[in-house]
Amino acid sequence: MLFESLPNETLLQILHSITSVQDVLSLSLTSHRLHNLLSRPAQRLPILFDAAERQYGPLFSAIAIVTHYPSQLPHIPRPSPPQSLSLLKQLLHVGQVANTWADLYPFTYWRGTEQDCASRRLLSEHERYRVRRACYRVWLYGLAFHTPNFGRYTRLQPPVVRSRAALLRAWTTCELGELLDFQSMMRVVLEVFVCPSDGTVIHRHKERYGETPLISLFHPSGAKLRCYDHYTYTRTAQHTDMWEGWGGDVEHYYVVEDMLKLHPGQLLELYEFVVNGKGLLPLLDGAITQNSKAAVKAFVAGLGEWFENNGETLGETIKLVVSERGDGE
Repeated sequence: MLFESLPNETLLQILHSITSVQDVLSLSLTSHRLHNLLSRPAQRLPILFDAAERQYGPLFSAIAIVTHYPSQLPHIPRPSPPQSLSLLKQLLHVGQVANTWADLYPFTYWRGTEQDCASRRLLSEHERYRVRRACYRVWLYGLAFHTPNFGRYTRLQPPVVRSRAALLRAWTTCELGELLDFQSMMRVVLEVFVCPSDGTVIHRHKERYGETPLISLFHPSGAKLRCYDHYTYTRTAQHTDMWEGWGGDVEHYYVVEDMLKLHPGQLLELYEFVVNGKGLLPLLDGAITQNSKAAVKAFVAGLGEWFENNGETLGETIKLVVSERGDGE
């Protein structure tokens, strides 16, 4: 039996079972009949949202991000907005970010020793769902509480602490553990790629060049670095980030604590720029920079003065909520 000879009800059931938005759109281009079926809004939107749920779900957590307003309390449930193409486009954006984090998870969780690398595997669909859920919730927390309205001197005020805890109390202890797991992945990305410490930079240099001496390791001045007595290495834009660390252990710790206030979308943008050289190109004194450290600093400076010396609050709020529950859950 030809595919197009099936009744409309069967074709619609097939379309509702597709697991990605891209596949739905591709299938609709294979024939005029399928295209006409999806041209009706009453049928197109439910099919696309079903596919988006399978590909980027849970969508209700993603909807909480795209519909968030600073004036609304994040822990109070809001009715879902009506399905629309505008809403779907926003959900696809945050969903793609969450799926990218799910792709990164195996490389950040199983890393370090040879045994960890040997244990690395792809995540199951259920595991990817949980990573996406944690991503959406960390994102929502950042939009609600890592903002200029919550500066360094207001983070410990009782009304602010109660507001943060009210959001987390809606989730189980296991789900709070997922948030900490996701935050640890963000921490690895920061420490390894976005803002490595001086020690990490030295370790990378030794891995690449052995015990070769390195001049001006943490300062951008000087275009040439002598690696061998008979050879002079000229630093290029692609290698600039290797030579610049973000301070010693203590200074680097506070840098990472500040940077953890970035929501997953912002941090992924920085990661894509540092690793792949695409996406973020901040302006420095009117000129576009290719220097990774300078670009990250420019991005953070654009967020405002509140961002510096004001560490993340998610970890301490989770600790507070879990301590309230005791051993019962």
